[in-house]
Amino acid sequence: FQAEDGIRDQPRSRGLGDVYKRQPIYCCFMFFLVPFIRDAHFYLTHRLLHWAPLYKIAHKVHHRNTNTGAWSGMSMHPIEHILYFSGILVHWIIPSHPLVAMYHVFHAGLAPTPGHTGYEKMTFKNGVSIPTGDYMHYIHHKYFECNYSGGNTSFLDKLMGTFHDGSEEATKEVMARIKDKAHYL
Repeated sequence: FQAEDGIRDQPRSRGLGDVYKRQPIYCCFMFFLVPFIRDAHFYLTHRLLHWAPLYKIAHKVHHRNTNTGAWSGMSMHPIEHILYFSGILVHWIIPSHPLVAMYHVFHAGLAPTPGHTGYEKMTFKNGVSIPTGDYMHYIHHKYFECNYSGGNTSFLDKLMGTFHDGSEEATKEVMARIKDKAHYL
């Protein structure tokens, strides 16, 4: 945002630096949009990482965790880290407050933990339960060729035909897809 400093120094400036003061609703909207931007980016980069050459070089390291734990989410090859955190670059295209960009980085850093805990929910003695994880991503680590998206974007898996709901029928479909993919071994 250094370029904005020059814009704001001008008298009567209405540059990007003023957008946060003039458009507080837009700024708040961006905070709520970040998880969806991040999940869509995750889906696209995750599909890319399952392309055979990248899988062999980078993503296979992450998929060695078939029985995932909380630290499995950030257990990645450096190439995968670069692709994973490249979502922050969207803030060079979409005008965003620096705090929104920082929130994006924090969200990306913390989001893998619930998806790799191995638990979908925590149930208390009184029967109340809270969601703690993403079972669909657990299935992805079990079968590899399904459920590429994060929690908010499973519609992308449904749209692209890669959704696995945990049923035996879905397992048969996935197993048919991975039968000829030796790069998963």
